[in-house]
Amino acid sequence: MEQTKTRKKRPKIKKEKSLMGVQQNLIHCNKDTLSILEYLCYESNNVHNCAVYYARQIWFKSSKLVTSFDLIKALGNNKHFSALPSEVAVQTCMSVGESIRSFERIA
Repeated sequence: MEQTKTRKKRPKIKKEKSLMGVQQNLIHCNKDTLSILEYLCYESNNVHNCAVYYARQIWFKSSKLVTSFDLIKALGNNKHFSALPSEVAVQTCMSVGESIRSFERIA
């Protein structure tokens, strides 16, 4: 008689999801300050979208990835870029540049 050994299955190890740390800053201000903050956020989002669009177009046309400084140079005459304080606009482009470098590592 042949006996078959039953093999115990290993318990599945659950992968813990990495949590992203965020900080919420509640600002209580008057309507004028609130409208200025909303405008700056709106323009910053537009700069971000323009930078991502530009980077994607360069990638699709030439398979080259642009750097943060390429984005700053290309968007220097952009109306949304000009609407923001220069430090804010540059930081937004640097953020997109970091995302592109991250994409480069996985591509």
